[in-house]
Amino acid sequence: MNNQTAKDIKNPDLVAAMQAMQKHNDSGTLSRMAAALVNSRLLSPILKETVLTEKSGPSTRIKFEDIQNTEGDKYYLAFTDLDEYEKWNQEGTHNEALIMTLEDYGNILIRNINDLKGFVINPYGENVSISKSLLLSLLKQHEAMQSTHKGN
Repeated sequence: MNNQTAKDIKNPDLVAAMQAMQKHNDSGTLSRMAAALVNSRLLSPILKETVLTEKSGPSTRIKFEDIQNTEGDKYYLAFTDLDEYEKWNQEGTHNEALIMTLEDYGNILIRNINDLKGFVINPYGENVSISKSLLLSLLKQHEAMQSTHKGN
């Protein structure tokens, strides 16, 4: 499971749930999408920079790619599969992506001091934005459900 490659990443449940939510945005479709999102692994494009420091020598810094909407708000990128990634990467200039979970996005969005509003899933497909506040709420709900199940 941990040795997944980008080709292995497919999220048909999440894609179907996002499409259902876009057709009928109600609490049922939203919770179905949230449940699918919690269990998904997504592709997040990155840039690697080698940074030279005098003391420790070269080290690699990872920068997560982002995208800006028409209002000027920036979001990290998330793709459900390689096909969606390729829609964004049509020029083929990006060839590295990390496989990320909802928790991973939470960690980078909370820790990084930046002006990013959240992350967007499949910006050239379903184009679903997950704000920081929604992300935190989903993570708290997921944590609460996990601790409830452990107690039984």
